[in-house]
Amino acid sequence: MQRQALSLVLSLLCLAPPLAAEQGTAKILAPWEANGQLFQVAVDKLQFIGTFEGIMYIEHGDGLFDTALFTCPSTQIIHVLTNQLQGHGYCTLESPTGDYVYAEFNCDGAPGACKGTFTLTGGTGKLTGITGESPMIVRTALSGTAIDQEAGGTISAAKGLAIWPEMRFEVPGKNAATGILGTGPNEPEQNGEAAKSEDGTEIELPTELAEPTDKAD
Repeated sequence: MQRQALSLVLSLLCLAPPLAAEQGTAKILAPWEANGQLFQVAVDKLQFIGTFEGIMYIEHGDGLFDTALFTCPSTQIIHVLTNQLQGHGYCTLESPTGDYVYAEFNCDGAPGACKGTFTLTGGTGKLTGITGESPMIVRTALSGTAIDQEAGGTISAAKGLAIWPEMRFEVPGKNAATGILGTGPNEPEQNGEAAKSEDGTEIELPTELAEPTDKAD
């Protein structure tokens, strides 16, 4: 009898649909500062090796990456004659929840305006398994160099703005009612009607979002 009951439970678990991933879209802006070394690696080529650091801000003021701190070790190859560059790097993002997200980016363009792709590669804690991608624009507002005779290169410092115009991401096992994203197409409605997932299943709203019930005097 117990074996039959166990078999029934296992069968029901197999038939149960997997938890949907919570999907979101956000426009993100981030002022940054960079410090590193700039080396002459060829007659017409310079290489920058350094770190970009800053704070992300979501346009609407809430959501997963709002006020997230980021650090991005990276390298850039600057072609002097053509005034072009290619950049590549990795980023560690610390969310306000204390969880981490990891990303990789590539970009190219002219010095001061590098455009490319930013890809989320994973996360920790509540953000384990996160994936996502966005176009990325990196603008430089101020830069300067100073000779570093001991290292044989130069110290380079810069400030600017990074823009992710459409960051699309999803977190496995999170539904639209958890509020972890704060933005995106799958947010639950708050107009008194039950929110529904893509397959039409009703989603239970968190207690704080539910309409208050009338109490007897």
